[in-house]
Amino acid sequence: MPGMRSRSLGARLRGGHLLALLAAFTAGCAHYPATPPLERAGAPGYRVGEASRPGQSDDLLVVLAISGGGTRAAALGYGVLEELRETVVTVNGTRRRLLDEVDVISAVSGGTLPAAYYGLRGERTFEEFGPRVLYRNLETDLVQRILSPANWFRLPSGTFGRSDLFAEIYDETVFDHATFADLQRAGGPFVIINGTDITTGARFSYTQDQFDAICGDLSRVTLGRAVATSTALPPLLTPITLQNRGGTCGRKAPAWQKAAEAALGESETPGRALLRARALQAYEDPARPYVHLFDGGLSENLGLAEVLRAFDLLKVEPDETVLPALRRARKVVVIAVNALRYPEVDWERSPEPPDTDTLRDQMWSIPVDRISFDAVEQVRERLAAWQAAGAGRRGYLAQVTFDNLKDPAERGYYKQVKTRLALPKEQVDRLREVGGRLLREAPAFRRLIVDLEAQR
Repeated sequence: MPGMRSRSLGARLRGGHLLALLAAFTAGCAHYPATPPLERAGAPGYRVGEASRPGQSDDLLVVLAISGGGTRAAALGYGVLEELRETVVTVNGTRRRLLDEVDVISAVSGGTLPAAYYGLRGERTFEEFGPRVLYRNLETDLVQRILSPANWFRLPSGTFGRSDLFAEIYDETVFDHATFADLQRAGGPFVIINGTDITTGARFSYTQDQFDAICGDLSRVTLGRAVATSTALPPLLTPITLQNRGGTCGRKAPAWQKAAEAALGESETPGRALLRARALQAYEDPARPYVHLFDGGLSENLGLAEVLRAFDLLKVEPDETVLPALRRARKVVVIAVNALRYPEVDWERSPEPPDTDTLRDQMWSIPVDRISFDAVEQVRERLAAWQAAGAGRRGYLAQVTFDNLKDPAERGYYKQVKTRLALPKEQVDRLREVGGRLLREAPAFRRLIVDLEAQR
């Protein structure tokens, strides 16, 4: 018996040793997916200049921007898609759903879920998106992955984080491992998924024009990884990392970048386009072999930056990298879906300031919210200037926001809906309904419908 006990102990020790070796090996090997390299910048890919939808009118440009805000934003944005699907208008003498005229969807964080799903699945979205996304508890899915023994040794590796797990969840259970090549083949609206570069604070968009700057092939990147980037809000979630090979694929500065650099001598401060150009050029620094990205809302939470840049560059020589449809359109429609909320607080009734956790939340939300308000007002100004500059032009800015609800009690209800990736079904359904209703009642949207019907 002693010998047997000794052998058993030895076996246990050997087993423990093997387990330790396995743990070390697994931890060392746990790594986020490699960023596919790009051989030649400027090659065909997922670019706004290459996007087109069958039967669309050149006279009408429709841009849908969906903000961040977890499932609250996803449900609100989905409700707007449902309303656009139900809205039939006359375009160039043909009766069409307004949804089929959407050219671009630019989205952030939670808003990327309905944007990417519709861009990929089209009509199937209206059967699948509810059960596959809106009514699921994605937070529980993440917790289960974290607690799974298969991931015990992956997460401490340093090169694999919680957002990488979320990317796997999205890949496997939402987008079925679809890539941007699949998104391009789907033939839907051009979808811009926005993140934020941790180093510079600049917007990082999942388009091939952006990936040219890091010499990466976006066509082989999964939608799940892009959405995980845009929803990676710290400190709960970790950054998503891409490999940067900038300067190795022959990228040439586009026309708008050259124009922005030339304009610097005419102004005391660099404009938006030049700052963007410098951010892209910075990826050519060989001292930056990696790019770490997190939630897109931290650089601009409404997805309107691309619209503003396009208006700023209208005077530049034709450049297919910046909303080329804007040069042809006679009617430009921007629908801003803003899931911003102002929950009731009680700290102003106390002589003591808010606690540390509350102050941390405010530290994030104050600049994000203010940047969003500023973006909306800038779009309004650009649309007005564009309309005034050409005969027959009409601009429409329709806002879908809880502030436009007339009933104070209803407005208060939606402003208390939490920013989470899991909400009760009753709240999700109410958000869908109010998203459609707010769009339907928006004055600019109503003017658009009247103007289109007048052309019948």
